Amino acid sequence: MKQLLFLFFFIIAFGLQVAHAEFLNLGAAEIIMLLVVGFFAVTFVIGFIFLCLYLIRRVKPAKNEK
Repeated sequence: MKQLLFLFFFIIAFGLQVAHAEFLNLGAAEIIMLLVVGFFAVTFVIGFIFLCLYLIRRVKPAKNEK
């Protein structure tokens, strides 16, 4: 199921990039680079948010033990 969801997201994102690239006259290589960089940027931001949430949860029990 996760693979289908990822594939659906990729198809939608690729279609949007192709439509945008048609407007800017970009090639296929630039579209793929935009998708890869965008994916890594979103992954980095989500990872940073989850790291902050993990560290916040880890600090709370330490305060309660004292």
